[in-house]
Amino acid sequence: MFYPSRQALGDKLAEKLPEYRNNDTIIFCLKKSSLLTCIELAARLHAYIYIMQCADISDPYDITRKLGVITPSGEFITNPEINYNEMEYITTNFGSVVEERKREAFTQIHQEKDLNPNFDMNAFNNRNILVFADVLKNTIEAQVALEILKPYSPTIIHGAFGNITSPISDKFQIEAGGCTFMDVLNSTNFDDDHYFDQPDKYSDEQKVKMANNISVYWA
Repeated sequence: MFYPSRQALGDKLAEKLPEYRNNDTIIFCLKKSSLLTCIELAARLHAYIYIMQCADISDPYDITRKLGVITPSGEFITNPEINYNEMEYITTNFGSVVEERKREAFTQIHQEKDLNPNFDMNAFNNRNILVFADVLKNTIEAQVALEILKPYSPTIIHGAFGNITSPISDKFQIEAGGCTFMDVLNSTNFDDDHYFDQPDKYSDEQKVKMANNISVYWA
């Protein structure tokens, strides 16, 4: 499915999620590139925004995919699309490379500006969580979100997406409280911008600031 703009997608998703309006909802945004849609969705739902912050670890065996990610706490979360035998092979043959990349990623995270300076992680307790991206092709980002949320007790964790692949929808149906989306991708060959007529004219820094401000506004 194609959209006039990212803001238009945010409006369409809000129409499909009326039960989360004015209902103590936090939108867990998986990617900075999805923030413009996220901000529109948050404005319509009167929701807070949390921006996922982590660092990718590239696969030394297959450079076209992520091996996993490092979270700010230092936890390494493996890409669920990599099977056990592949992981064993990578660990055996590239173990030192992987460990070095983990250290570099952890350092990178802590050199970056905090994307959620006013957010208390305990706010995830007893609230509705919408795990969100406007376009999502791989399950790793969703896996990271679910792992980050494990220590907390949300009222519900629900997936909210624009265009996604079937495995992501299945994941939220099985491991969370369901999934709302606009369309299923038949191909993952196009970049995210392909699905929007109007380009995103804001920098990541501008979008992060807007997301932080809207969270303070609703608070």
